[in-house]
Amino acid sequence: MKRLLVLVPGYLPGFKSGGPVRTIANMVEALGDEFDFSVVCLDRDLGDNASYDSICVGKWNQVGKAKVFYIRTGLLGVFDLLKILRNYKFDLIHLNSFLSFKFSILPVIVNNIFGLRVPIILGPRGEFSEGALAFKSAKKNIFISLVKKIGLYRNIVWHASSAYEAADIRRVMGDCVSIKQAIDIAKFEDKIKFSERSEGFPLKVVFISRISPKKNLLGSLQVLSAVHSDIIFDVYGPIEDIAYWEECMRFTANLPLNIKFKYSGLLAPSDVVETLSKYDLFFFPTLGENFGHVIAEAFFAGLPVLISDTTPWRNLYEKGVGWDVSLGKTQIFVECIEDCCQKSPSEYSAWRSKIRDWAVQNISNEEAIEESRRLFN
Repeated sequence: MKRLLVLVPGYLPGFKSGGPVRTIANMVEALGDEFDFSVVCLDRDLGDNASYDSICVGKWNQVGKAKVFYIRTGLLGVFDLLKILRNYKFDLIHLNSFLSFKFSILPVIVNNIFGLRVPIILGPRGEFSEGALAFKSAKKNIFISLVKKIGLYRNIVWHASSAYEAADIRRVMGDCVSIKQAIDIAKFEDKIKFSERSEGFPLKVVFISRISPKKNLLGSLQVLSAVHSDIIFDVYGPIEDIAYWEECMRFTANLPLNIKFKYSGLLAPSDVVETLSKYDLFFFPTLGENFGHVIAEAFFAGLPVLISDTTPWRNLYEKGVGWDVSLGKTQIFVECIEDCCQKSPSEYSAWRSKIRDWAVQNISNEEAIEESRRLFN
């Protein structure tokens, strides 16, 4: 059985890191009988000051079908990782970031300098989208130019979760890179009953994601400030960037009276689909996603989505399941929301049933599992 070392900053029992945690957990669950997975991650969830209660730090733990090593923070964690890379034999290393020093840059350097010669697959997880690269762009551009010049990543295989991410990788790293495409493996509830739209009630809009500039909560608030219909806007997710969150809160203080904003705190992954099913619209004008698990979950909850065109989920209006709109086109976002507000309860019920049916027929995990199997083989 092929031994795979998976490096990812956040993993179970954590969930605040969002999509990558679910991606790796679903992959292990689907392929854990075919591959020997060893996962290395941090000993705590995103933003937490203490380790998980249920794990042994600095040792291998059995978590589902994978062995998981929880490394410490700071230099101690670097030593933990170096020890694993030097002392254990793996057939393949799967990295889930390009810019993380501990979980990507350091392993690539060690693999090259110490001549480990372990094949590496690297999934940038949306870090190469134009929106993501716009933050701290000077530092990122210097680093990208440097590693391209010295050829640090010349022998790795890039993992793209969509054709759009493959194009981003080529745009950043050049046309000659080796890319394998494998869509993320998702996991869905089979039966979800969604709430009915109520005549005369405000449109219930929801945003579920980490609170960071890349996820663009501020952009969603700016759009809603121009909407004339009555809106209830609930936000779920860990606050990753305090300064950004405070900027969003300053903006909410001046929202018009027809927009009712509420921060609803954290949401466990097991509760996401059921929570989505209680709303009328999922609004997520993100600056870039390589997959977007929560978007797929919205579809399975029978929920129309209004997102930016910076994810693999495209041409949604033509499919009749929502909209993907270019960032900056505020008026179009507003018109989509107003369109939802004008639909009758019966129209909304029929629409949601159609969305749920579309998701069941078109979002195939069997294809995703087979693509991951080919990726590792």
